Amino acid sequence: MIITIDGPSGSGKSTLAILLAKHLNFFCLNSGYLYRGVAYVLKQYYGYDDTSFEAVDVADVTSLLQSGVFRYEYESGLATIYFKDVNITQFLKNIDITTCAAKLGKQQEIRQAIRVYKRQLASNKNIVIEGRVTGSVVFPNAEVKLYVVASDDIRAERFMQLQAQRGITVTQQEALDLLKKRDETDKNRIIDPLVVPEGAVIIDTSQLSKEQAVQKALDVVKVAIEK
Repeated sequence: MIITIDGPSGSGKSTLAILLAKHLNFFCLNSGYLYRGVAYVLKQYYGYDDTSFEAVDVADVTSLLQSGVFRYEYESGLATIYFKDVNITQFLKNIDITTCAAKLGKQQEIRQAIRVYKRQLASNKNIVIEGRVTGSVVFPNAEVKLYVVASDDIRAERFMQLQAQRGITVTQQEALDLLKKRDETDKNRIIDPLVVPEGAVIIDTSQLSKEQAVQKALDVVKVAIEK
């Protein structure tokens, strides 16, 4: 079974994906982590800099993902990315890597190469995959599609908490402004814009605990299984 979870930044989709996968004992694929993993390797080992990330050679990405030296693994509730058997996960939260990953996401050929890798990862697996276009583009025929939303204030609060964990102080207004900018970018991008996938069930996590959000998702999964 393939379960896709899409939604804007700060909606709670990543947390829901992890907890749902854990409850179901499914593999969990975080699209953002995957993009950041590719960006990190390109920057550290392929000689790309901030400027050259604007036009990455798709051959580099394809060879990286298909060579076997890049591995996305999910064990004990944790996503881990390896390059040449070295765990590089700890480096993927760096703001510079996040910026480079965003540049990758704007390039159609790169998105296609990474999409192929995602589908290979999902082959013969029960999987929960979260991102922004997993149900609309990557797995349009997924058995279960969820679209997670939350109020702007709640999303800003979650963003502030996440940044605080990284030692970064962000005001509520700064968080709101950044999320608004991300939303506009995601929804208006020419390539794979953020949309509610056809057939997706919308879950608003604004007033839900983590457990309640998971239960709502499980209810949707149960209906799909019983069809």
